[in-house]
Amino acid sequence: MNFYVILSIVFTCVPFTQQAHHEFDLLIFTQNWPATVCKEWKKMDPMHKCSMPHKNDAWSIHGIWPTKLGTIGPAFCNRTWFFDPEKIRPIEDKLLEEWTNIFNGTSNYALWAHEWNKHGTCAAILEPLNSEYKYFSMGLDWLEKYSMGKILNEANIVPSNSKDYHITDINDAIKSALNIDPAIECRKIDGQSFITEIRICFTKDLKLSNCDGVLARRMIGQDSIITNCDGSKNIVYPHYKENSLYIQLYKLVTWLQWFTL
Repeated sequence: MNFYVILSIVFTCVPFTQQAHHEFDLLIFTQNWPATVCKEWKKMDPMHKCSMPHKNDAWSIHGIWPTKLGTIGPAFCNRTWFFDPEKIRPIEDKLLEEWTNIFNGTSNYALWAHEWNKHGTCAAILEPLNSEYKYFSMGLDWLEKYSMGKILNEANIVPSNSKDYHITDINDAIKSALNIDPAIECRKIDGQSFITEIRICFTKDLKLSNCDGVLARRMIGQDSIITNCDGSKNIVYPHYKENSLYIQLYKLVTWLQWFTL
């Protein structure tokens, strides 16, 4: 059974209990590029299909991840506080559009359950994120305010299947817009480097912060950049076309998948 599916079994939500051993330093807000996620998914198995955001060339939310510098996590801070889809019902349509599960064949509820169970229960130590509804709403708010699509577009960095970009151009565009150092993730597929995620960081009082300590810095030319991307090669920022499926149809299929597990 899919790991996300296992984590998605619905239980009654119970109050969050403080857990001092799950302290963290930063919140990482991660946006992913669906075209690259889809390429990776299909690379694993050519029969895989992708469920792309219905907006043309839109970045999607991956998650909000509490993180202690120099390590990974914490994670799964309250294993009795399970995801309840009823708690996010008022914003479900927005989540389907902007916090999309690219992996066709698994439900959006499974993705959201994984993000809440693993990361949300840790973020919930902070009052603005101390419920399922607040956690997912904050992701939607941050995507609207800090959309990587808008930031890159304003720097004339746009998705293309014929043009690529240097990591410094992408990094500089984000730093210029937000005045912080982001973390940029790439994936190597068939010998090419594809942008897959852009992460921006926040302090525990929800102020933008440099992402130092999240990933190792690389010296690329004269620049020190927080990235795993290869600075010797340009990065592909691939274009994808709008999903032809209607969002309401996909919502129905997702609902049926969830309740027939």
